[in-house]
Amino acid sequence: MSKKEFEPDDPMELHGVEVPASSEAELRDMILCFAEEFVREGWTRERLLKVFRDPAYKGPYLAWLQKGDEYVADIIEQAFKMWRPVRWDLRERDMSSDATGGRV
Repeated sequence: MSKKEFEPDDPMELHGVEVPASSEAELRDMILCFAEEFVREGWTRERLLKVFRDPAYKGPYLAWLQKGDEYVADIIEQAFKMWRPVRWDLRERDMSSDATGGRV
């Protein structure tokens, strides 16, 4: 693998920026954005809440410090509802009483 020399004007260089979250709505949106990203990657609720409690994850951790477990857990649940809606387990469904005659 070749290593490209650093170029000061490289458009792919990472730049961190501070995004103010001065209002309640902005803070909520920021927490939801963090949660959505990890939910879409397949993380569990428990693992995701651990991220918010971990000081190594600066943004999620600061949000958790401000709002606490219950608030963050509620937003995590909203992210799960948006990205992983309820899935019916067809094995538990009585197909014989279905109006479609057992066809899905």
